[in-house]
Amino acid sequence: MEEKKQKRFDFTKGEILKPMILFTLPVLLGDVFSALYNVVDSLVVGRFVGSNALAAVSASFAITMVTVAVYAGFGMGSSVVMGQLFGAKRMDDLAKGISTAILGAVIVGLSMTVVGLIISKPLLSLINTPAEIMPGATIYLRIYMLGCMTQLMYFMSSGIMRALGDSKHPMYYLIVCSIINIVLDIVFVAVFHWNEAGVAAATVIAQAVSAVLGIHRILTGFGIKISRDKFRIHGSILKLILKIGVPAAVQQSINSVGMLFIQSFSNSFGAALVASNGIMQKLDGFAQLPVMALGTTVTTFNSQNIGAGEKERAQQGNRKMMIVVIGVCVVVGVLLFTFCGSLYKLFLNPADPNYDLVVEMGMRSVRIVSMFYWAFGLQMMFVSVLRGLGATIPTMIISICFTILRVPVTKFMAKPGTPAADYTMLYWAQSLFFVLMFLAMFLYYKFGNWEKYSVVRRQGKTGKEDI
Repeated sequence: MEEKKQKRFDFTKGEILKPMILFTLPVLLGDVFSALYNVVDSLVVGRFVGSNALAAVSASFAITMVTVAVYAGFGMGSSVVMGQLFGAKRMDDLAKGISTAILGAVIVGLSMTVVGLIISKPLLSLINTPAEIMPGATIYLRIYMLGCMTQLMYFMSSGIMRALGDSKHPMYYLIVCSIINIVLDIVFVAVFHWNEAGVAAATVIAQAVSAVLGIHRILTGFGIKISRDKFRIHGSILKLILKIGVPAAVQQSINSVGMLFIQSFSNSFGAALVASNGIMQKLDGFAQLPVMALGTTVTTFNSQNIGAGEKERAQQGNRKMMIVVIGVCVVVGVLLFTFCGSLYKLFLNPADPNYDLVVEMGMRSVRIVSMFYWAFGLQMMFVSVLRGLGATIPTMIISICFTILRVPVTKFMAKPGTPAADYTMLYWAQSLFFVLMFLAMFLYYKFGNWEKYSVVRRQGKTGKEDI
């Protein structure tokens, strides 16, 4: 009965490109709303409080990205394992996997909250957060850390829903979350004047709602029966989730740690660049949404087909999507290059003393990065393909190597704290590493032995990775 009510995608049969595009559209729309409420956070605090408050919220960005890396890694591990189990039609193991993912998310999320509350202020000091914005940045980050468990639960549940072919319900829940967040932003900041604390509280409350909706959906909406005896952590499945999720989380965490260093370089140029960089991160994140949505689809497509043993079909779909991504990135890059100045002005009050400086810095920075979206897009596509195949360890190793290289190269190019310092070199360095990462991921996909990383095989086949 459930199958008749809900349209879900099984990528292991039928057409290739059209279902992938149809699956992507709800993902993209949901991501747009997610990015929208992040943008509104900055718009509200920049307009109603000022550029220093905007800088305080922005100063925590690289740190929050470390937590998001853990959420995304756990969600990725859950998604790939469930997708491969679904492709292999191993429904009993799928029920065990869902219960394992839920309970694992609770334990990991609560642990992150405890650690996060303790180390928030030391981390902000470590990245050279300017003294005038430290109090606001600290209160924002500590409140944000209270929501670690619910954020992790949402990432996990949305990953499982998409792995099972349902991209619409994650979109619905993100829309609800976004509307709640935007309303609470305005109430908490513009009406109650809670400033940075209000923005953080709005985010935590909205994400808690989306987490509850997501968990309810995967427990009741797929016709998968999870009996009491199965609702526990199953060690063999947890091992597979962690095999995919830990390298993915480490990869994104390493990227985020690298961003912390880059953020510290950025902070040394003063509060105006911190504010400018915060706006740029919002615009950049919004511009990247089509690629990220396509990447989610590619991961799901590959996980289902590898679970089903359809290697040729997976490769055929990957080639088609690469062409789509190049076209999307060119269009997005041109639009952002053209309209970045007008977009920047939306975030600031013209009466702010740093208004002209922040806008000028932003336009120069965004225009550099926008010329290289094609490289970012191709890099993300190959990462998404490899994750769907289960090859998160190689992508982690490649990412670590490039991050270790990126930090000193960026510092050498930008020369922060010296008379020759040039903040635009931060963005030239970022663009250079987009190109290099794309080349590295492509070479591994083309010549590497990624097949050995598949974690699930069809029923009846054996192997040491089988559950």
